Amino acid sequence: MDNQTAGDLMVPLDEYPVIDISASVLDAVMLLDESRRHMESGRQPFQAVLVTDKSGRIVGKLGQLAILKALEPSRRLFDQHDLDNAGVSASIVKAALDQMRAFQSEFSEMCQGAALSPLSSAMHPFNEHIDIGTPIREVIHYMVEWQTLSILVTEKNQPVGLVRLSDLCDEVIAEMHRACSGSNG
Repeated sequence: MDNQTAGDLMVPLDEYPVIDISASVLDAVMLLDESRRHMESGRQPFQAVLVTDKSGRIVGKLGQLAILKALEPSRRLFDQHDLDNAGVSASIVKAALDQMRAFQSEFSEMCQGAALSPLSSAMHPFNEHIDIGTPIREVIHYMVEWQTLSILVTEKNQPVGLVRLSDLCDEVIAEMHRACSGSNG
């Protein structure tokens, strides 16, 4: 494992489910479900779809946490950045959301609202990336520091794949077994 790099653990972009930013959250969820059904055995299932802009450039992802965040009314109704710029306090936003939740009667309504919302409002943009030659020790550091489930991998500043937390943990666990085998005596 000492010589492994991000490139050794990444899932290449051409294997990843990809969707255009103009799609809905439901379109992305359906693509995610489809990709899971066709995943080869022995590999971790996909937990996200990659999002491209109009020119086909990878700009973000819709993962499990983003899907849950899309259920929150604030994600669909408020732009937090705009509220901050307008000087609206967090307590006012919280009070408004509490009132909204009181009138939101059904979980199915929440799911329908999230599903029909634009993907651009729910996706998580890629703000960080690592080079394909980044050593595994640094990949682990960035995964923990950035508190993320996957990191975009680039080569010559072009996206080439993703290192996923699930694959990284599988490799760490396997290395722990190798490192400790025979020392239980």
